[in-house]
Amino acid sequence: MENRYLSTLTNDSYFNWWDINHNSRECSSMPLLVNVAARVNAAESSTNYNKQGRLDYYLIYIISGSLTVKTRHGGADAFENDLFIIPPKSSYEIKTKDLPLRYLCVHFTGSDVIKILNEYEISLFPKINKLSYKNHMLLRFNTLFDGFAKNDSLRDKELALLLERLFIEASRGIKNATSEKVLLAKSIRFINENYPTKISIPYLAKLENMCVTSYNILFKEQVGMAPTKYIIKLRIEHARELLESTNLPIEEIGLSCGYPDINFFSRVFKKYVGVSPSNYRKQIIPLKN
Repeated sequence: MENRYLSTLTNDSYFNWWDINHNSRECSSMPLLVNVAARVNAAESSTNYNKQGRLDYYLIYIISGSLTVKTRHGGADAFENDLFIIPPKSSYEIKTKDLPLRYLCVHFTGSDVIKILNEYEISLFPKINKLSYKNHMLLRFNTLFDGFAKNDSLRDKELALLLERLFIEASRGIKNATSEKVLLAKSIRFINENYPTKISIPYLAKLENMCVTSYNILFKEQVGMAPTKYIIKLRIEHARELLESTNLPIEEIGLSCGYPDINFFSRVFKKYVGVSPSNYRKQIIPLKN
């Protein structure tokens, strides 16, 4: 691993690394060859820029926090449980986005890398591989780290096998992530049917057998907004329909949308629509006439 890279990461970071060769080895006669593996904990913002790129493949798996990644092939944000691989000789810029940031990485090469990645349906950057929250990637990385302790003639072969087991786990996580999106239908259906009532985010997470943090992240990925904002959106849309189609008092409309306090309802409505409920009703009356 290059000293320039190390100095960037170890500034305000906790950095454990395991290295076979400080110079990243290019594709060899071995089908798969591991050069370096690392665990990074960053408490402050930083930028890692490599103009020439490495000679090997650079894989990052995010445990918590997020990164913004740019290469000549495009850019993307990577979040918790995301995995991406930057190909060799590709310049890149990696910036911390959300802190604290914790991620695991491994640099590897070999004559059969593309064939192996295709077999396990793992894409290269700018594609971000989204993994299920129910995977064993940490265990696979820890086993890989342990493999570096065996300094003998068989180490390269063992590390190659351990890395392929990591790819297998990643492949399972990618496939399971698709089914997780289907599972969210249970909590989304509950929201759609009960949005006027008080809804607990921990209860929604429990419906999907997930922790609150993982649920919030996955919900935002699938729906495009946090579950609390989605609930508010449904309530406000319902309020607009009632204001447009009925003569119900505003206080009653607010109550039917989950806002028993008329003042709070008016503030929320104005924040999302731009005008108060009473002014919104006044605006749509001329249109009906």
